[in-house]
Amino acid sequence: ADASHELKTPLTVILANTGIVLAHQEDKVSTQAKWLEYTQEEARQMKGLVEDLLFLAKSDAARQEVRTAEVDLSELIQGCLLPFEPVAFEAGVQLDARIDPGLTLVGDEGQLRRLVRILLDNAVKYAGEGGSVELTLTKQQEKLRLTVRNTGDPIPAEHLPHLFERFYRADAARDRAQGGYGLGLAIAKAITEHHRGKISVSSSLETGTVFTVLLPRGA
Repeated sequence: ADASHELKTPLTVILANTGIVLAHQEDKVSTQAKWLEYTQEEARQMKGLVEDLLFLAKSDAARQEVRTAEVDLSELIQGCLLPFEPVAFEAGVQLDARIDPGLTLVGDEGQLRRLVRILLDNAVKYAGEGGSVELTLTKQQEKLRLTVRNTGDPIPAEHLPHLFERFYRADAARDRAQGGYGLGLAIAKAITEHHRGKISVSSSLETGTVFTVLLPRGA
């Protein structure tokens, strides 16, 4: 039901836009470009949603392929930070990182990269202009501890237990305006669990919102 609801809106927009184009068939493509661009953007959003749903469906069925190898998580995270620097700059957000070097684990490099990107994207979105995001990676006994903290309005306590649920939005209007479907954190949880790890969140006015991932280093 949630998936149907999320797909209904972009489909409605696509049908409306194509209807406008077809109603003015004598016009040149250049004069119809606005409607075609809107259609393309909605289709792109739908494609992302369907891919996310497929990832979660495979996870539910235990058919999600995990390609395990030794991964330098320190290096991987450094690579993930680079494309977020201009994003954070444009948003007026300070992005800092404290990454202990040479921390490795056995895991799926692609999934781990996606996990880090989801947490960074979420943090930059909600840090607020003039706010900050801080990522840390350290070793904690035989596990690796990844934390991503952002400033901004704290998440009300009643929402915290539900943040990793699919299609859940603590602020539905804001998330939809930013192109979110409420699946990112559900995917982050699935990836963490694929790697036999744990993910948690805390949020307060004093400490900000902090996502913590604990990942075992072995296979």
